[in-house]
This record gives sequence, C-alpha cells and structure tokens, in this order.
Amino acid sequence: MNSPYTNRLVRWCAGLMLVCLVLAFPRSVQGEAASSPKILILNSYHKGMEWTDEQTDGITKRLKEAKKNTTIYTEYLDWKRYPNETNLRNFQERIKAKYEDITFDLVITTDDKALEFALQHRGDILGMAPIVFSGVNEVSAKRLTAGEHGVTGVLEVLDPVGTLDAALKINPLLRKVYILYDMTESGDTTGIIVMNAIRTRFPQLTPIELSHYSEQDILNLSETMQKDSAFLITSYHQDGTGHVVEFDAFTRELNERSRVPIYLIYNFGLGKGGLGGSVISGTLQGEEAANLGLLVLDGTRLEDIPFYEADTTRLVFDYNELKKYSVPTNRLPKGSEIINQPFSFYRTYRTLVLVTLAAFTLLLVFIALLLFYINQVRGIRRKLEKSNERFSLATYASAAVIWDMDMVKQKYYFSDIWYELLGYERGELNEEYGGWRTIIHPDDVIAEAKSKREHLADETPYYHCEYRLRTKDGSYKWFHVRGTVLRAADGVPIRFAGSMTDITDRKDFEVKLQDSYQELESTYEELTAVQAELLEQYNRLVDNQTQLMESEEKYRELAYNDTLSGLPNKRSLVESLARFTEENKRAAAALLFLDIDNFKYINDTLGHSYGDQLLSAFSRRLLEVAGPYEEHFRFGGDEYVIFLKDIRSKQDVIHYAERVIRAVEEPFSLQGSLVHVSVSIGVACYPDNGTTVEELLQKADVAMYRAKQAGRGIYVLYEQEMQKSFDERMRIERHLREALDKEELLLYYQPIMDIEGDRIWGYEALLRWNSAELGFVSPLQFIEIAEDCRLIVPIGEWVLRQSCEFLASIREQGYPDARVSVNISLIQIMQEDFADMVVRILEESGLSPSQLQIEITESVFMKSFSTITLKLDYLRSLGISIALDDFGTGYSSLSYLKQLPITTLKIDRSFIQGISEDTTAKSLVESIISIGQNLGIDVTAEGVETHEQLEDLRRMKCDKIQGYYISRPLPEADVLPWADARTSLRRAVDAG
Repeated sequence: MNSPYTNRLVRWCAGLMLVCLVLAFPRSVQGEAASSPKILILNSYHKGMEWTDEQTDGITKRLKEAKKNTTIYTEYLDWKRYPNETNLRNFQERIKAKYEDITFDLVITTDDKALEFALQHRGDILGMAPIVFSGVNEVSAKRLTAGEHGVTGVLEVLDPVGTLDAALKINPLLRKVYILYDMTESGDTTGIIVMNAIRTRFPQLTPIELSHYSEQDILNLSETMQKDSAFLITSYHQDGTGHVVEFDAFTRELNERSRVPIYLIYNFGLGKGGLGGSVISGTLQGEEAANLGLLVLDGTRLEDIPFYEADTTRLVFDYNELKKYSVPTNRLPKGSEIINQPFSFYRTYRTLVLVTLAAFTLLLVFIALLLFYINQVRGIRRKLEKSNERFSLATYASAAVIWDMDMVKQKYYFSDIWYELLGYERGELNEEYGGWRTIIHPDDVIAEAKSKREHLADETPYYHCEYRLRTKDGSYKWFHVRGTVLRAADGVPIRFAGSMTDITDRKDFEVKLQDSYQELESTYEELTAVQAELLEQYNRLVDNQTQLMESEEKYRELAYNDTLSGLPNKRSLVESLARFTEENKRAAAALLFLDIDNFKYINDTLGHSYGDQLLSAFSRRLLEVAGPYEEHFRFGGDEYVIFLKDIRSKQDVIHYAERVIRAVEEPFSLQGSLVHVSVSIGVACYPDNGTTVEELLQKADVAMYRAKQAGRGIYVLYEQEMQKSFDERMRIERHLREALDKEELLLYYQPIMDIEGDRIWGYEALLRWNSAELGFVSPLQFIEIAEDCRLIVPIGEWVLRQSCEFLASIREQGYPDARVSVNISLIQIMQEDFADMVVRILEESGLSPSQLQIEITESVFMKSFSTITLKLDYLRSLGISIALDDFGTGYSSLSYLKQLPITTLKIDRSFIQGISEDTTAKSLVESIISIGQNLGIDVTAEGVETHEQLEDLRRMKCDKIQGYYISRPLPEADVLPWADARTSLRRAVDAG
C-alpha cells in the first residue's frame, strides 16, 4: 500500500513530465496569431455553486494569464438541481442554437455530466473540438472516455485517507464514520471511492452511508451521535428523496445541531461548518485543466497528453470548529493550515521582534562609538569654519557665484550671491538635485548641455558657456560660466566645480547694436518688397471674388439641405410651400409628417453611427417610391415631411401613405444584418387644415401622435377633435416637468402578504401625482407621457430613493423583515448607469440588496432581451429580487423564464377576479402557480378582494397575495399605524 508521501511524489513526477511536454512542443504561435482561439467551458452544475465557480475561475484566470487573445464562452448544465432528461434536452437545444455559427478550438468541461454531454454531442454541436476535462475522478474518467479519442484532462484525486488519518489523530476513539454524498454520477462515484478507502485502509472504522436518508432524517440523527462518531461529507446537493439541498445552508445547520465534527474532502465546506481535512481545491483543478488546454492550443496532440493526476489537495482546518470541539492544534497533522485563526502579534511577527531587539542592542554600541568620535569631529569642524569664512569673503568681494557638483551623488551647491542675483530662497527650486536647470532659458538648454558633455568627455580643457537664467520676477539674466572637472584615479568624474559671472549689462549692449543693424537692413528689404506685395494683393483680390461666389453657393446648399440625407430641410419646405400657394391659388396639396417608430431605442442600443446609417437608407427608400408630384424634406432626428402637390382627392393621399408604409416595412440591410422598422404618418391637407407651413406642420404632428397612440406603423388624417386630445397631453407634460421640483409626486404603499406565514412580506411602492393645477392625475395618463419624454428617468430614480428611505424608516421602527417592491420602466433599465444607480441608492439608504425587489413587465424582454438580461443578472447576483409583473397578459415565451433571473411571478388581477366562479380562470391560475413552483419561483397574486379568493389561492399553494382584501394602497404616513394595528390584532387573536 502506497503512503500519501509516495503518492505525492508520483504526482510531482507527473507534473514534471507535463512541464517537459510544454518545453518539448514549442508553441507555434506565429501561424496561429491571426485568429482568436474560441474556448467553450461546459459546467455540470449551476453558477453560484462554489465548486463550479472555483473551477471556472481557475480556468479563466490561467487562460487570460497566457495572453493568447482567447474568446471564452461559459455555460452551466445545472445538473445538481435538475438531473432530468428535460433539462438535458433543453440544454442541448439551447447550445445548438446559440453556437450554431461558432467553431470551437477547445472544449473544457467540469465534472462528470458536462464531460458526458460533450462526448455525446461533440459531433453534432461542438464540431469535434478537442476536449479537456476537470473535476472527474479516475473511475468516472475511464468509464466515460472508453473508446473515445481527442480527450484528456486533470483527474480529480481525492484524499479521503488524509482526511481520515487526521480524524483519527484528532479523536483516537473514532469508530463510526457517517458518509454523506448525493446520488448524481459524480457523487455516487465519489461515495464508492470513500467507502473503498475506509474498508481497505481503516479496518477499525465502520462506514455508514446516508445517501438514501432525507435531509431532515440526517439532521435528527446528528443530535443523537456519540463521541466515537463523525461525519464525512463529499458532495451533497440532493438528499435521498431527490430534494435539492442548498449545501452551504445544510452544512451550517448540520454543524449547529450535530454533537460530532464534520470532516471534508472538498474545500467548499470550509468556513460553513466543516472542521476540515485533506481537501481538494476547485481553483487548482481549473488551473491545471487550463494548462492542458494551452498545450492543445499550442499544437500538442491529445494522444501525447495522458490523463494528469495533479496534486490539488491540502490539509486545512477551521479554527472556529477546532475551538468548538476543543481540539488543540498540536493534534493536527504536520503541515496543516488553520483558517479563521485570531490575530497574534508575536506569532505573526516573531522574527521581526527578535531582529528589532538585536538591532536595538547594536544601536547602543553604535551610539557609544559615535560619542567617542564627536570630539574629534568638533575640532575638524572649527578648522573648516575658519577656512570657509576666508573663502566666503573672497568670493563675495569678487561678485562671482561659486558652484559645485558632487558627481557621485549628483548634488549641486551654489554660493549665497547666486540666490541674491536671482531672488530665490535656498531650496525653493530644489536646485541641489538639478531643479535649477528648469530656469535655464529654453533657447540655451542645448548649448549648455553640449558644453558640459564635451568637457566631461575630455574634449575641452575647461567648461565655459554663456546662458540665461530666469529670476524670480520672471526676467532673465545672462551668466558667463566656467568650470573644470575633478577625476578619480580611474578617470571617473567625482567633482565638477567653477564660477559664474553676471554679464547681463554686456549682453544688453550687444543686443542693442544687433537690433540697430537689423533695423536698417529690414527697412531696405521692406521697401523692396512693397512693389511685389501690391501686385500680389491685386491677384488675391481677383481670386477672392471667385472664391466668394463659390462659398455663397456652398452656404446656400448647406442652409437649404440636410447634410446626412441630402434631402431639403425645413427652410426649403417654407419656400417651396410659399411658391406653391402663390402659383396655385385653387390647387389642393397635403403635408405628410413621418416619424420612425422606436428610433430612439435603436439609437440607444445600437449606437448613433448605426442610427445615422439607418436614416441614410430610410431617406433613399423614400426617394425610391417618390413620383413627380412629391417633395421630400428631413427635419432632423427621425422626422421627415413629404409635400404632395396637385392632389385630386384625399384618396390620393391615402394611397400614397399606404405605399410609403409598405415600402418601409421591407427590411433594411445594415452591417450584414436585417433591420425591420415601421413609420407613423400624420396627414394635414392644404388648404382645409391650414395655409401656412406652421399650421400644416402642427396639425400633421398632432395626427402623427394619434397614429403612434393607435398602434404605430399606420397613417392618420388630421381631424379637429384630435387637437383637444393633443393639447391635453401637452398640458399634462408641461405640468409633469415641474412635478418633481414642486414636490407634487408622492408614493402610496400596498401591503404584500405571505399566505403560509400569514404575515406581511413587504410593500409595493405605487406612484401618485397630485398636481396643483390638474388635481389627482391617473398613473395611466402620466406614466406613458413620462416615458415618451424621458422624464421617467429622474422620476424613477426619485421613486426608488424614496421607497428605500421609507423601508429603512419602518425597519428601524420594529419591522426589520419588511421589504419593498419598486416598478421599473424599460427606459430606466436602458440607461447605461442604471445598475450603478440602484447600488448607490441601496448604499446611501443602508439597505441590504435582499430587501429590495424590482418589478418589470413581460414586454420589456421583447425589446432588448440580451442587454436587459445582463443588467438584471448583475443585480440578481447582488441579492436583489426580480419580479415579473402582470404575468400572463403579455406575449413572452415560457422558455424565457428559465433564462431570466426572475424570483417572483405576479399574476395579473384579471385572472384573480373570476377565480371562484370561472373554472377557466381557476385552471389558468393553477397552471401559473405550478409553473412557478416547478421553476423554483415565488408566485404573487394581485387584486385579491375576497376571503373566498384568498382560500382558493391558499389551496393552490400560492406564495403571496396583495389587494384590497388585505389593504388599499396607503399613504406613507398611514403605513406604520396600519402595521401596528394589524400586529396588535394578530397578537390578540393568538392570545385568545
């Protein structure tokens, strides 16, 4: 029987062989750098499972460190929670559709089911890509890859022997080991490995496997165990009844109730109730698998890479659990690591403390020696002071600056007169370390450096140069600088010193002489150039006249045409209509106002450049259907106007509008993809609806707005009664823009009740508007207007902030478990900083993400599924709940529910109203609740108004309800009194 040390030696040798393989097969990057390798990571289990996340992080980290510009795709089979054929079939269809056009260079799988899936579908889905696996033990690896080629991987080498050796050392009386593992493929295989290890290596121990027990039975059993027993958990995510177990929560509860310690062979139980053991690391498994994948990408044949037994285990124990079971650290195996250990200064910094004491002793010795030499130094200093005094008097009398440079330390010295001449304080320029060079005149820097370089290179006997230095008041002084270098015996410069003299007066005189000469010379040149300049100016005048005429024509074109589409603009329309009315007093015409539907959404999601391309293509499409009697104009943005002249009847206008709508319905080909758009058209007729451009445009705009209200993609002819509706909308919008500043908006809160616990789960925030001018305005009126004019963004942020502050207030007043649910608009979600805004408000209000639920409607996902899903996934990862409001009234596919981070379905009140009488409504509600339960999603029924409806929903096992039966929406001031009254009533009922 091999010892653990022998096994580790074998693994170390295997690792060395792997390194040799890397060196033996040099990377052929030169031929492959042109393309980015595509790698698919297939995980057996779900995102958020610690073991899966560790392997994925290890793979991704190692691939990025390799800097191969790889493109990584990650998928999760979720086999622990949904181990059934339906899940497999759905996963297969999703992968096949999602990666239909992608050819993978490598597939890396984690754990058994992902490897099995990859091998089964490598031909029809994965393009026979090479496969590298991770997290699969030797038994499963041989079984799954039998008869397969093009596959290798890192074997999951468990060390139950190391864990049990440690357990016996901690408790020599140990005789019974209760083994927990689930009945998935990997879990079953792991359990067999552990059972075999106990039977062969530990005959004194009795293994008792609990895989067929329910979760509750195991918890009950843990309370009755004696000191000769212990738990050993491998991978436990399902109990014996098939119930999905939340591993972290189960391990913590088991630890709280158990009388005996819990040992581990995987590291994801550490810190969650497990005492520890010889545990395997998912991160190291992933990194080793990525190393094998890099070999494959570098050109190594899979047949040359055997299965690799990497040493990814370590002895780790939790200090808190050791303390709980009174286990001293000297009982742990040698080399054990202890986590969560309290801080000890001496233990942590023992070496530093000893070194400090030694240094202090040496310092005392040094001080004694230093005092001995101080007297000698004082004598030398007195002599130096007298010498310096003589030197200072001499230099001051000569008015010369003495400078000195230590070439070793690169440190400068200047005598006092240098500071007097320039006006600086000593140290002001950091001149000791070269800062004085910043005041050299820019024109003199090169010459000064050249003179210095030549002298230091021994090309000149002395250093001499003239340059200017900037004084503190900003003026410059000229200096004549001389110096010489002192060299060591080996020729290396060690000192560079000399003097500098102020020659500003001399230089000023030289400049004046030079200026006088240049002034005389330039006067002659100016006289000579006058004649040529006059001739040149005449020629320019002729050229400017021609350019002016060309510019006027160009400016006229820019003034009357749109630069993006090339179509005429509004100014052109005004003149065109004026000419038409003057020349055709009795003729009829029509103005068509066009607006591309959802163009702002296209601009926001695909970018302004893409939007400009669409506008150009749209403009060309309009011209393609144009006839001899139409003129086309672009007003900016996505607004166009078509002027139809000489129409015989309104039927001509209708036919033309229908032709435009049909033409626009044909898809646009942009950047290799097809884009479908529609257009809403408002029509105003001349002279019936107006005789000026302003009148016709205003009424065509009103008709276009009515077309958008009626469903978009249609045309509407202006009628007088439309104006009243349009004016009312404008009136509401005008007052709505001031509502926030005037504090006219307010929130009502409707309680949401948990049926099973008969308690208030939380409150839904409902926006209300009490306008000083309009009175109470229905949300059905102003919410849509707020979205159209983008006011929903600041209003929505205000609602979220107020709701969070309200919840923080009632939590402090005795309701710590309350939550708040806030409705969110598509416009808000599409804002780039939406997720950051939500997190910032939570932090400012002091709420945990788990205390917030945001509500969205089904139609949101139809408009930008992938973009919105990414943001919601991020918020859900923080702990924020996501509710799908008005479920059943929209048109989203039920298959989306599995892909979305939804935690709650809210059944629309229209289904609840007839639940007690209408069997169809009852069946629909039961089906929705069943869907939610099967997907692990809570279900909330809205609009509950009677006790009978409540009882029907209770029988259907609905999770939560809200409606008038519980309470109408309450003003913020009434919520706390209502909650207190309900709490008092419930206590009275419980007591009586």
